[in-house]
Amino acid sequence: MCGFVSAQTGVGVITGKVTDSQTGESLPGASVTVEGLQSGAATDLNGTYILRNVPAGHVKIRVAYMGFEPKTLEADVQSNGTAVVNFAIKASVKLLKEVTVGGTLEGQQRALNQQRSADNIKNVISADLIGRFPDLNVAEALQRVPGINIQRDKGEGSTVALRGTPPNFTTVEINGEQLPSVQQSGTRNEALDLIPADQLASIEITKAATPDMDGDAIGGVVNLKTPTAKNTRLNFRAESGLGYSDISGQLNGIGKIRADKRFFATDKVSSGRLGVMVSGSYFSNNNAEDRIDATWQGFASPIGTSGDTKIMPSMYAFRKTDNIRKRMGITGTLDYKFNEKSQLIFNYMYNNRDDSDDQNRLRYDFDRSGSVWTSQSTINAARIRRDVNLWDETKQNHSFNLQGFHTLNRWQLDWGAYYTKSKRDFTSTRGDFAFDGINLKSDTELGPYAMYPVFTAADASQDVNNPLLLNDFRRYEEDAETTKANNFVWKTDITRYFNFAGKYQAYFKFGGKLRSQNNDKFRDNRVLRFYDPNHVLNNAEAFTRIIKTEQPANFLYRHYNYGPRIDRDKFLTYMDDNRFLLTEADDAWDSKRLSLNDTYYTSEDIYAGYAMTRIQFNKLMFLGGVRVEYNDVNYRAFDVVRKGTDVQGNPIKGGTDYTYVLPNIHLKYSLSKLSNLRFSALLNYARPNFVDIVPYINYDADALTLSIGNPDLKPAKALNLDLMYEHYFNNVGIISVGGFYKNIDQFQFQRITPSLSEDYPGYPNTKGFAFSQAQNGENAIVAGLEVNLYRNLSFLPGFLKWFGVNLNYTYAYSDAFTQDRTNISLPGQAKHTLNAALSYDYKAFSIKASVNYNGSFVNSLASQAQDDIVQDDRLQLDMNASYIYKKHWRIFAEFVNLTNSPSIRYQGEKDRISRIAYFGYNCRTGIGYSF
Repeated sequence: MCGFVSAQTGVGVITGKVTDSQTGESLPGASVTVEGLQSGAATDLNGTYILRNVPAGHVKIRVAYMGFEPKTLEADVQSNGTAVVNFAIKASVKLLKEVTVGGTLEGQQRALNQQRSADNIKNVISADLIGRFPDLNVAEALQRVPGINIQRDKGEGSTVALRGTPPNFTTVEINGEQLPSVQQSGTRNEALDLIPADQLASIEITKAATPDMDGDAIGGVVNLKTPTAKNTRLNFRAESGLGYSDISGQLNGIGKIRADKRFFATDKVSSGRLGVMVSGSYFSNNNAEDRIDATWQGFASPIGTSGDTKIMPSMYAFRKTDNIRKRMGITGTLDYKFNEKSQLIFNYMYNNRDDSDDQNRLRYDFDRSGSVWTSQSTINAARIRRDVNLWDETKQNHSFNLQGFHTLNRWQLDWGAYYTKSKRDFTSTRGDFAFDGINLKSDTELGPYAMYPVFTAADASQDVNNPLLLNDFRRYEEDAETTKANNFVWKTDITRYFNFAGKYQAYFKFGGKLRSQNNDKFRDNRVLRFYDPNHVLNNAEAFTRIIKTEQPANFLYRHYNYGPRIDRDKFLTYMDDNRFLLTEADDAWDSKRLSLNDTYYTSEDIYAGYAMTRIQFNKLMFLGGVRVEYNDVNYRAFDVVRKGTDVQGNPIKGGTDYTYVLPNIHLKYSLSKLSNLRFSALLNYARPNFVDIVPYINYDADALTLSIGNPDLKPAKALNLDLMYEHYFNNVGIISVGGFYKNIDQFQFQRITPSLSEDYPGYPNTKGFAFSQAQNGENAIVAGLEVNLYRNLSFLPGFLKWFGVNLNYTYAYSDAFTQDRTNISLPGQAKHTLNAALSYDYKAFSIKASVNYNGSFVNSLASQAQDDIVQDDRLQLDMNASYIYKKHWRIFAEFVNLTNSPSIRYQGEKDRISRIAYFGYNCRTGIGYSF
């Protein structure tokens, strides 16, 4: 024990704040050390530092911050006392020449200093840096980070995946605690288009977690950190803008405001005891999407009488969606410092996103009884359908957290209580009109990659765009879903500082955590049809009464003539006027079964404890420890049994429990003051999605899909190894190269069968349905390389010195095995991910062009490669510019997706398109004011 206990009897604490002497801004990530000791501390987001276990006596304290001149001050430390030493440091002469009002350097500087001082491998995005890209939500901001690829919804970034792993392997947190998900798909990872990026102080992306962090993070951890008040001077910022969306031809608008101030400054707490910060954000967008969807058979069909067989589509659809999206965020933080060693922080964050969709679809069904392909471009006895889905969704999240930080000489006590609740309300109203038995021909053989087949009737007397052709009102469907998630957390962390072997500063840290979470879903589905024995309605004319007077003139950028489209108001009025003729369909029991099978209640209690130590040996930092997590998962659902024309739901319950022991070590070797070599090795795991372990069944007779749960699904577990070299440039910049390796057992994936060869047991008439179920794979290896470069080019002559470059590239490789397939890519793993940005900052003017490239990846695995759904690669170009007027006013312009890059999926091979979605470009311009 003698090596772990300090022989000193007189030690004290040094605390203070590090600020920019010119602007008064706090400097997070500054390195503060005591001469003669082997370690120090890094300033937090507010520029505050605490040096513990400092020997009593006269000492010299040195602060170093990238891009600033180092500074040394002296202080007398009393035994068991606290010395307050504040630093106001100057930017280096060279940096002052390079920094311009409104430039990007300040934000990047803060982020890089925090990243450099971290004990583990992470990336940091500061709020200032987020604001220098045209990124509206958190997912959009994260796409700029090495090793991250994103998936999009309605043209915006939505879900994120780290380092070649599926999205549910990445943990998303607010102020260090997990954000519960209420995704429609039931996944654990919440869509990050819910949260405005401008509500945050920073985003930390941890790629190698430490023992005091949650263990369920095979991909990594995304931590969204909210701001606190900085200083006693009032800080205020407001911004408003107006924009244009290409496909819809409509306007979009944005507004945001933030104010913060500290109060009650004293001699002991010069920064002010009470801090108050409030911020708000609002975004409204009238956008649109033009899309092709197709499903291909899982088997080859005979073509005519030639004896040839080909895999042909079972469905081809053209979808026109008009979307109104409104997003709002509110954040408020109160913090109180009793003294420089004791502080409480309370934060509330509210996020709301409303989506209203008018989805019109022209659909061709090629799998009808009697349908026959006479060639690769002609088919007999098909069905044409036009339907509408009026889709409204509201998602809300409330996050409350109270944290305490208390220092007592060699001891540190941190604690936190967190409560987060999320809710999703969803309604859908659908109507479907059809004409059966039509012979169709296409202007091209079906299959060529990214082509747009034009279908016409083989009979010249028939017109697929004639509203009178649709003589069958097939079905009317109402759907309502409510999903709720609640997460309560209590955690305690205790740290004991000591000198290891009498001279190396170190600490021992231990703690515990309780997390109780539930995720519940309720669904009410009804399918109705007209019962009209007296012929009150004429179905042959019904469709003509509800269509829009104007049809889309530029659908798929004039690649296709869409034809008549259903009007929301006319359709709802028509259904209300004739509701007395609606009756439950003959197969209404399917709706009741669907409602019960997609209603469930789940709970998860997690008990965790850990112990870790950190020792600074001259240039080598060692951090190691172990974390233990026990999980107790329970669910309640319904076993649905058909009885004649009705169904009965018998309550069932079940659950599982498991324990993981997760050792973990991190090494950081300082090759120089600006260069580090890092290594980490750790075990962690990934829980299954709630919905996947519930014995639910999602049956959609209209979409011909069937999904079921899997109560036997197991968590994935992984060994993670990381090695990284990083060098920081003193005039702000970084170059880093890192490799990673993950050995994953029992990974989860969605197994897809695109067309059932026979009815699923208990579900008649499901032959030909697309079937999916979450299953465990056997093993997967994920390995890759990350390269990151950020540099302002101040060493170049003339006007070139005002340029800056930001470039990162990630290569990821995976080799996965399932029960029936080998040597496959892990779902979500993109082989290549690239970000590149070129900026020009001169005086008050700034302009930036940025490119984001996501390589192709498998979206869902099937039993055979020809049925895998693959997301194709995509390149997006964005630009933004700003001008600062008289230091306080900012005029900006932003352009997103300038090249109008579509999102493309294919089934198995590129000549079998599964989806082509165009979102168009959008732009914004506006003005901001700050002081």
